[in-house]
Amino acid sequence: MLPDTLISSLDIAIVVGYLALMIGIGIFIYRKAPSFEEFVVAGRSMTTPILVCTLASTYYGLEDLFGTSEFAYNDGIVAYFGYTLLSLGIYVFAAFTLAKRLRREKFISLPEILERYYGRDAGILGAVASFSYSIPALSLFALGRICEVTLGVDAWKGALVLGLVALVYTLLGGLWAVAITDTIQFVLMMVTVAIGIVLLMGDVGGFAAVQEIAAEGYFKPLGGMPIWLLIAYVASLISVLVDPGFYQRIFAARSARQARNAIFIAIGIWLAYDWLVTAGGMLAKAAVHQGMLPAGLHSNDALLSGVIMALPAGLVGVFLAGVLATAMSTMDSYSLVAGTNLAYDVYRPLRNPDATDAELMRHTKIGIVISWIAGFALAFVFDRLMALWVFTATLLTSMVLVPIMAAIFWKGKRAPLAGTLSCLTGLVATIAFYLAIAWLGVENETYGTYIWSFSIGGVPYEVWQEYALYFTLPISLLGFLVGILFGNESQPPAKEVST
Repeated sequence: MLPDTLISSLDIAIVVGYLALMIGIGIFIYRKAPSFEEFVVAGRSMTTPILVCTLASTYYGLEDLFGTSEFAYNDGIVAYFGYTLLSLGIYVFAAFTLAKRLRREKFISLPEILERYYGRDAGILGAVASFSYSIPALSLFALGRICEVTLGVDAWKGALVLGLVALVYTLLGGLWAVAITDTIQFVLMMVTVAIGIVLLMGDVGGFAAVQEIAAEGYFKPLGGMPIWLLIAYVASLISVLVDPGFYQRIFAARSARQARNAIFIAIGIWLAYDWLVTAGGMLAKAAVHQGMLPAGLHSNDALLSGVIMALPAGLVGVFLAGVLATAMSTMDSYSLVAGTNLAYDVYRPLRNPDATDAELMRHTKIGIVISWIAGFALAFVFDRLMALWVFTATLLTSMVLVPIMAAIFWKGKRAPLAGTLSCLTGLVATIAFYLAIAWLGVENETYGTYIWSFSIGGVPYEVWQEYALYFTLPISLLGFLVGILFGNESQPPAKEVST
């Protein structure tokens, strides 16, 4: 916990006021969500400015604020040059190749793509993948860490209280409430992080102080981490191409052009924000070395602790509100996606294909609550955010990347069996790999992962937990090809599913 003197009564009052404002927005929007489509994809009426704000705040949540700064604290600028830049390159590809096609076909959710091209079974398996990825475990984990570091409150208690605030306004207002709160959260996030990093830089003596204590490779673009681990992290970034929350924003755009423009503007913002977060993690390392921060500080907490130390009273409260905003902007979006998965992609095809708006709305809200509970249960299983993120990204990518990309780009035979087998083999392969590596491997405290070491002919080899996609994605592709070979060709995609 940080010293009490760093968190004043004014700071706490600012945070409480922010939380009350978020709930107030949910109450205000509540009367303006008359239909399921309005609740889930904002009536497909979002313009570029609102899309920019909701994209920028949602996809750079606390997993980025904590995870990227943790990466930078431990390994240096590789967090930016070896990780961030490549991930944003994937967003550029998505803007050019996905936005127009997805917006034109008026999907509601990512699993609906699988349902429309491969049938009900593939759609339901896709819903399992999307739901697993979208449960707000990362954001709840980070909220807990905030409370533990700043207030000395048990992590699970802080996550419970603060997470419930985001849950309430999401249930009340749907995607419009999410988008409007995201706009406020976007401003808080950018302004407070920028001020905090500048002040922290002045306190520690800039990057010259970091360079004095940095390990070899700390200032090299590709760093000193094992190359195969870096490639594994980068490989996990292809989950962007099947990110259900990203797809939801495209579905909600007024036009494909507005979606594409919003993505490009958001990329510029992300470049600046990620550099600030990377710099903050590195500067916090110098602050620890100089005794400004505790020697045993967890790398997850480095940026948060350093910025709070540097800011004066009042601005600390604004910063904490911005940090909370960052978590909530991600939590609300993905909780809504996960709830939609259970209602629209599981309940509707299995129980009631002709479900009314009222039924879909009710089951979506139930699904949001279920996803929140699941996220809370999972949030404290992993000690490091990167490990948790890589697991969920691996599961999603292994199950749906191959059939989704084939549905969008491939003009050849589309057999329902291909989509189903690809999803199913990806699921089984991911679970099997993680169980095997936990059984055969040994935990590595430095990287917070499991590593299986063995030798063949006297030559040593290592398989890291993060290498999962090297194995699972080819298995998913193999399942797809087997399905194409032995399955019956499907009929042309059904007409748009209306709600």
